[in-house]
Order: sequence, then structure tokens, then C-alpha cells
Amino acid sequence: MDKKFSVLNYLSQIFTIYGVTTLLLNIFCALFGTAAYGFSTIFSLGNEGVGIETSLQFLFAVSIITGLRSLFMTDILIKKMPLATRIIAMFASSFGIILVFIFTFGWFPADMPMAWIMFIVCFIISCTVSTLLSVLAEKQENRRLEEALKRCKEED
Repeated sequence: MDKKFSVLNYLSQIFTIYGVTTLLLNIFCALFGTAAYGFSTIFSLGNEGVGIETSLQFLFAVSIITGLRSLFMTDILIKKMPLATRIIAMFASSFGIILVFIFTFGWFPADMPMAWIMFIVCFIISCTVSTLLSVLAEKQENRRLEEALKRCKEED
């Protein structure tokens, strides 16, 4: 878990997540854009990519979600909440933010069950992958810290 908040780290996370999100959206547009044209604002350009308006909406959503990550995964405001609870709260809050954007900006038709199923599956996959990557990154960092501590002890 991150102990300190850094504006540069925050901005780096925003643009990393935004870059991955934009890449995936453009791949989805290339694959499904022609068939999905007219069903969603995401596919407003068909298979030509994502429009500026939608791109800025995703940037705003990513900024909010990254802010939530900073809130839940640093000790800025929450100091004694267990990590598992923080992760659950983070994903639940992210899901809520995305719901607001779905309904506000018409990212997909709210009355289509298949769209909801696909969204929920994608959200679960995304949460699982991000959690696994975070665990792997933390293990790697812990390993590096252990090796550095071992070197320090050997020098003494």
C-alpha cells in the first residue's frame, strides 16, 4: 500500500490508465464500431475510433477513479481500514462512478441486458487483472527491499 501521496505519481497513474483505456476503446471501435454505431456514444464514430467528447469523459472518469485510489490506498484520510476493505471500497466506488458516467453520457444503452452483462464482465476482468498486477508489483517491491536489507546487513 502506498504511504504517501504525490501529485506526479497521481498524474502518472491518470495518464497510464487513460492510455490503456483509450487503446482498448479504440480496439473495440475497430472491432465492433460498425455494428455498434448508433447504440452508444462510445461508438459515435463507428470503426473510426473514439470521439473527442467521449475521450474527455473517459479522462475525467479516470481522474476521479485515480483520486479514489489515492484516497483508499494511501493514508491521506483512512489510516486504520484493512487492505481488503479498502480494495472492496475502491472497486465499489469506481463501479458507482462508472454508473454515473454511463447514465449521464449514454456510454451504452441502459435498457440492453447484453450491454450490462458485457460491462460487468469487463469490469470484473479489469478488477481482477489490476488486483493481480498490484499484488505482483508489491511482491516485487518487497523482494527488492529484502535484498537491499540483506546487502546492508552484509556490509555491517
